[in-house]
Amino acid sequence: MKILLFGPENAGKTSLMRTTCLGYNFMKVVNLKPTKGISRENFIFRGLVELSVWDAGGQQRYLERYFSKSQRELIFSEVTTAIFMVDSTVIEDRIKEIFNMFLKYIFEYSPHVEMVYCLLNKIDLPNSKEDELYDFLIKDMDDDLKKKIAFTPVSVKEGSAQHRLIEILDHEIMKNTLSMAKMGKIQHFLHELKSTTIAEYLLFNQPDGLLIASTLGKFESEPLKFMSLKLSLPNSNIYQIYNKISKMIDLQPSSLTLSSILFESETSYIITKEISNGKVLLAVTKNKKLEVIMDVLKALANQNLKQLEEILEEQNLKEIL
Repeated sequence: MKILLFGPENAGKTSLMRTTCLGYNFMKVVNLKPTKGISRENFIFRGLVELSVWDAGGQQRYLERYFSKSQRELIFSEVTTAIFMVDSTVIEDRIKEIFNMFLKYIFEYSPHVEMVYCLLNKIDLPNSKEDELYDFLIKDMDDDLKKKIAFTPVSVKEGSAQHRLIEILDHEIMKNTLSMAKMGKIQHFLHELKSTTIAEYLLFNQPDGLLIASTLGKFESEPLKFMSLKLSLPNSNIYQIYNKISKMIDLQPSSLTLSSILFESETSYIITKEISNGKVLLAVTKNKKLEVIMDVLKALANQNLKQLEEILEEQNLKEIL
């Protein structure tokens, strides 16, 4: 899926992309330098679809290049999802001109695009003028074109922009039969695990930390301002200790890898298991009986998860919808 993230400079496009797709904290992106030209990065969204995000630097010299006859077909063709992002504290004639040109070439070179998403960012600032900006952007626009644009006031800092982007991308997944078929297989596998153990299962994608599937149905951790799912890493001194002990008890030492981590509360165990390519399976037992945790650990043994790994390794959707 080709995601075109477009708009004038200082709109927050790169901050939105990095906090959503890479799980960065806002403080890590607050001082990002302006993007030079087109930055293209690939991400696996929710472990289901490969995204090719085209983050277009918004400085005037780059905008002129994007709209030029030699470049516009490359930039605006084969777009799956078109997102225009603008700073809601700034209302200038040039922004309206950029927006109009963007719409013109999106619908000319990607006529299959049904909806353009316009994000009015920085509404957390006291000088935000999102209502005025909305009126300004739709001024003199015909009704048919208005129906093809979804305007949303957002804030990358407060997390509403990330929520909106996830909603947009989820909508694209729902439109794709291959992605939904893969989701169905994953759900079936997790429910089979549940049927043989007294536990609920949730499969997450890293580094965005977004849920792929669960036995609990729709689930989102709150507040979902900055998405991340971090697990502990094996400390180097643990390996040194393991290496010594192995020699003492006549075992052949081998390298340590992060696999399963066990947490516990007063009422349950929580087991996290790394699967493949940045996927994490989380199991939550419904009590703390010994046989329950043993059943879950057996279910999470590597040989039992081969089928899930094969499903996850199925080629992610790359063609343009």
